[in-house]
Amino acid sequence: MNQLCRQTMVAAALAVLGSVSSSAWADSYTIDFKTFFNTATADNPFDTKTLNYSVAKLTISDLAGGNGVQLALQHNSHTFAALSSAGNFVDALWLKGPSGTLGNLSGASLAAGAGYSATPIVKDIGYAYTWNLDFAGSSLAEGQSAVLTLTGAGLSAATLTTIAQQTPIMLSLGNVGGTYGLAALGNTVNFVGGAPVLVTAVPEPASYALMGLGLVGLVWARRRQVA
Repeated sequence: MNQLCRQTMVAAALAVLGSVSSSAWADSYTIDFKTFFNTATADNPFDTKTLNYSVAKLTISDLAGGNGVQLALQHNSHTFAALSSAGNFVDALWLKGPSGTLGNLSGASLAAGAGYSATPIVKDIGYAYTWNLDFAGSSLAEGQSAVLTLTGAGLSAATLTTIAQQTPIMLSLGNVGGTYGLAALGNTVNFVGGAPVLVTAVPEPASYALMGLGLVGLVWARRRQVA
């Protein structure tokens, strides 16, 4: 009878652990912005240049419970040409993805009109975007960051980064000077994000609880067996 009880407990514990499927784990990806459209060669819109450093880094993470993502955008301190001593500002971030609601958690402020657009917004070389994350003024200066959320059905880190492999996420850098700072273009330069890199898959809180129950069950069964 005791043997049967132990076997039942082990089976139940294993079942609990097995129920924590990969779908319950939150994905997190990072994207660096190093490549930009070369405004110094305006006659060739396809000309790009790649820096040996990143002007900004975007981290896309699944929200707990699903149906949305968190976007953490860090504007790095860098040496890209600036129009003034204030340095460069991130004007906007452009993404393609399902519709939803935009939220501003912390950091730089969003400009009026930022959000989802049912009519695709066409940018450099025909890339079309549905999300315009436009920042207010100089709020996203070098060394500053912004944390945003996109919530809605179908919005996940995996979905956005899969789309980004075909339509790369675009970042508009403002207050650009030097060779690339053209007044006719508003002194802005557009960067395209590199390939998304999977940082780690992290269990959601409910998954931790389930795994804890499973491990407790296994330990209890083992102690009963030793006794």
